[in-house]
Amino acid sequence: MPAVTLSNGDSVIIANRSEISERTSRAIGRALMSAQSVGVKLVELGFNESDPATWNLYTKLSEDELNAMDGYQAELILGFLRSWSRGDLPTRENILDLPQAVFQELAAVCAEEYNNIPDFSPDGATDPKARTGDSLA
Repeated sequence: MPAVTLSNGDSVIIANRSEISERTSRAIGRALMSAQSVGVKLVELGFNESDPATWNLYTKLSEDELNAMDGYQAELILGFLRSWSRGDLPTRENILDLPQAVFQELAAVCAEEYNNIPDFSPDGATDPKARTGDSLA
């Protein structure tokens, strides 16, 4: 499990991507799809992250859509955080009570690990269980 020191000095241990359960992976995946669908809506409305004049388009989103965007980060933290120097792990009920900077940094660290998907080459070199060209015949 990767150990990480946050910029505020907190130390955390997060799960490796390979250690999270299927249930956790599905919850994070659903939260990601929900957030992405809201992102698509924003783009369709004309949102451009590099143009502050379009940032007011967030006001066109419903409360449910805003929650969907925020939910992805919370699911990442809940799914990957295994221990930290603050003691008890955050729960679904109190995760949004974390200081904003801590929440954002934790979410970024967990997202990096979530997106750490192993590369599998066609010849199976990185996955000993993968079928090779010889085993296809």
